[in-house]
This record gives sequence, structure tokens and C-alpha cells, in this order.
Amino acid sequence: MNELRFRISPGVIPEPLLKKSYFATWGRVPRPTEIVLNGNEMTVCTSVKGSGTVHVPWLHTQIGLSMESTESLINQERPFFLVKELGRGSLGRLLRKQFDWQMLGFRMPSELKTRTITASRRFSQAVVTDDANPEVEQELIALLEEFEQIALECTHLFTEQSLAWRTRANEKLPVLLGIGLNNHPIESLYEFDLYAKFLQEAFHAVIPMPPWRVLEPEPGRFCWEQLEKRISNSLRFGFDVIMGPLLCFDISAFPIWLTPHLRKEGIFESHATRFVNAIIERYGSTAQAWILASRFNSYIIPEISQSRAVSLVRILAQQMRLRGIETPILVGIDQPWGEYALAHIPEYDQIQIAESLMNCHEIDSFLMEINFGFNSRSTLPRDPMAVSNMIDQWSFLGKKVYVTMSVPSGAGSDTTDIDQSIPPEYQWSEGLQQFWTEILLRTILGKRMVQGIFWTLLQDTYENQEDTKSLDMDSVPFTGLIDSQRVLKLAFKHFVSLRKSILK
Repeated sequence: MNELRFRISPGVIPEPLLKKSYFATWGRVPRPTEIVLNGNEMTVCTSVKGSGTVHVPWLHTQIGLSMESTESLINQERPFFLVKELGRGSLGRLLRKQFDWQMLGFRMPSELKTRTITASRRFSQAVVTDDANPEVEQELIALLEEFEQIALECTHLFTEQSLAWRTRANEKLPVLLGIGLNNHPIESLYEFDLYAKFLQEAFHAVIPMPPWRVLEPEPGRFCWEQLEKRISNSLRFGFDVIMGPLLCFDISAFPIWLTPHLRKEGIFESHATRFVNAIIERYGSTAQAWILASRFNSYIIPEISQSRAVSLVRILAQQMRLRGIETPILVGIDQPWGEYALAHIPEYDQIQIAESLMNCHEIDSFLMEINFGFNSRSTLPRDPMAVSNMIDQWSFLGKKVYVTMSVPSGAGSDTTDIDQSIPPEYQWSEGLQQFWTEILLRTILGKRMVQGIFWTLLQDTYENQEDTKSLDMDSVPFTGLIDSQRVLKLAFKHFVSLRKSILK
């Protein structure tokens, strides 16, 4: 057992949040981790030997909770001082990214350079001072906040310079904005009309397809009516249609009749192939793009190994091309920082999955699924600099990139599995959703390889399981751009603003 011990101060991070910490190996790949708290000490336990980084949720003034990380550490007799190691990791990440961006032509203002140098010197002084002094800890906490503020300003300035460069040759960017209607029962023209008038101001495309379970309730019996209405209404109002995900590797999306047979080699594959072929035959000329699969990488269904899922995705992409599909084919990468590996060590890490799909020429793009939250199906929040870095890494693989994203505007039983007794400042809010939406949209649009951004859900789900008007209960509550009373949230205006200002 590999153990890293940290000295912590009571109250700096609430215990339920400390339990969300984890160990990551080389390449920052998460690994199953046990967090043991004993008074003023936290022990990070993992079966993985050797050095690695430790990632801890931290509350920042402007962005709320996000994951901070140490530099690479190895066991030592004396416990590490947690806030000092998080500061060392934050400063190192900031300096490396500043260097990378300046190599790409980023012009950093002298004031920001001075702030970075000053903060670095303050940190150097703090780490060589007796850390038993409470004032040293307060200084380190203040420096963590300063590093985050500098990172936010750097990301903002780099994004604005990148957008200025991208729009210099083209007046408007050819990036697709889409909204998910997958879980929304707006089937009649009247119902769709209530939303279409303002959706047209913000989005080019809709994603209307319900899950496989809804479309094929019995083997070979398809119920197309709901999807037909959504597609026809979308086309009538001038929206492009994005079909998919054809296969969402989530047990709640699979037909009930299929779930007992998932372990049988070939049974699942044959039914999945037949279902995809039926969709292609019926709607092959309708879709602007196809999301072939989502969550296939995160091993949510133990009966279907990653190797089976990846192999099926490759085969289906090839068959789609043979059946005449010429529009882009996307595959979703769930939890792109790899949190799915916290439950158990998977067959493949993210980079191995990417490499296995890189030489599949029928797949045009990766779809990064960045759905912020603290439950097991969500992506743990990262700051915009980390988001920028992740998209850069996937862009270097040679395929185009799309992003699907969501951020909660409130906390509920499905939004987070953090103890609800923790202070309100640690919870999601509509203001935080607005902030994250604005900064993430612009950060992502500053990336040359990004071809589209899709917001996961149009309207909030209800938490009342008995409400017959409720949306799909597997969706995370409060992540819509419209609340359950059909009131637009503050985040919605950023899509409208971008559509008018820099997008075609």
C-alpha cells in the first residue's frame, strides 16, 4: 500500500470535500484512492506504487470549488503540509502554461508578469519559513487564491488574443452551438414554438434523440413517433439536427429487455448494430452530424469491457460510412480527466483509448463531455486553464474536437453527493453557472480545432420522482438553461451574445 500523509488544519477544507481527494499516477491519471482522516492528518492510500500527484477540492473566491493538485510526490517520513504542496503545484502549473502560451505568441502584459514574479517570491519566502506559524498558513492560502486569479487573467487574455487572431481572417467563426433536447418532452409544434423563438437567437442545432430504451421498448419494435416530432419541429424552425448519441453506454439508456444479456459475447453487439442500422436507414439524410457513442470509455457497465466497447465503436463507424453517411461522426469521451478510474483500474486510460481511435479514419471528431459536478457520473470541476490544457492535449491527436458541457445552477440530491450540511458557499448557484458558462464558452472557442459546443440540457429536471411531467431522471437537476418554470437563466444570455458577435 502506497501512503502519502499530509498535515491539514481543521476547517480549511470540510471533511466531505477532503474525501473527494485522489491520487494520480504519471500523466495525472487517477487511481482508486482511500482517504483516511485522523485529527490534523490526512492519509492518501492507493495500491499504486511510486510517485504521483494528489488532487484536492479547493474553494476559490471567483470560481467556487475546483480541483487543485500537488506536484509529483513520493513517500516520506514526515507528513507533507497540504496547503504548501497545493501552492507548489498551482505555481508550477501556472508558470509552465505561461511559458507554453508565450511560445505560441501570447503577449503577457508587464503588470501580469510583475504579479507572477511577486507571487513567486512570496511563495519562496513562505516555504522556507517555519510552517508551524499560523501566519505562514494564511499566507499560503492567500497565495493559492492569487495564483488562481493570475491563472484566470492569463486564460482570459490568451483567449481574447486567440479569438482576435481567429476572427482576423473570418468575420465570424464557423463553430456550431447546439442544445440537447434528448430528455425534453416538447413534441407538439405549439410546445416547441414556446422555446424556438429564443433558441433561434442562441443555437444553430438541436440534439433531439431520446435513448435507445425509449426508441426500442421491445426487440425489433421501434417507436419513432417522439423522435419524428422533435426532428420535424426542429427542421421547421431552421435548426440543424445532431443525431445521437446512438449508443449511450449507461444502463439507464439500454432497453430493459437487453440488460440480462449484456455479458453474452456477440448478443449485445448484434442488437446494437441492428439498432444503429435502423437509425441510419431512417434518418441518414437528416443529420448534420452523428454522435455515435458516449460514455463507452468510462466503464459504467461492468458487463461490457472497455475493449468490447471500443471495438464495437470502431466497427459501427466503418459500417456507417459503408451505408453512405458522409456527415461528421463524433465519439464522446466521458470524464476526459479520467475520474472513472477512481472506482477501479480500467483496461485503458484516456490516452490509450484515444490512440485506439486515432487510426479509425471514419471517426472525424472527439466529443469532450465536460459535465461539472461531484457525483460519480460528473466531471470534477477544473479551472479554465486546466480546461484549456485538456482541449489542447486532445487537439494534438489529429482529430477535430467538439465539447458537450453543463454546469449546475443549484445543489440537489442528484447534483452532488457532498454532505448537504456543509456551508452554502461550497454549493452551486446560478451566479456560478453564469460565470462558468461565460468563461468556458470563450476559452473553448479560442481553440482552433473546436468545431462545436453543445449544452447538455435545455430545461431543468425535476427532483420529484412522482411528477409525471418530469424529465429523464438520469439527468442532473439544475443543469438546464431554463428553470422548471420556463424562466431563462442568466447563463443563457452568453450563448446569445456569442451567436451575435463572433459566430456564423
